[in-house]
Amino acid sequence: MKKLIFTLALLIQTALVFAAGPAQTASVSYDNVKMYRQAGTSTEVLRALKSTDQLAVIRKHNANWTIVTVNGQVGYVLSSELTMNKNVRNIAMNKPARKNTF
Repeated sequence: MKKLIFTLALLIQTALVFAAGPAQTASVSYDNVKMYRQAGTSTEVLRALKSTDQLAVIRKHNANWTIVTVNGQVGYVLSSELTMNKNVRNIAMNKPARKNTF
């Protein structure tokens, strides 16, 4: 019985994660923006990003840093060097309703 409840709870949690929709995406403002292992410019550089790379935003770490993933690799990028892409789903849902003018 405990296994059944645990499995059901796990399935519900998984369904809620997928129902949340796609993550916020971003791109870097210019080529050779550095992605770091930790939030700090003195830490290891994981890779140099290109302006064509699509980043999935995990969350903001603080006022200066954002946690992102690129091709499955997680790292920190300075928030000032990111351009957030518009999420089409959120725009459509926030659109004001039209009134009939007949």
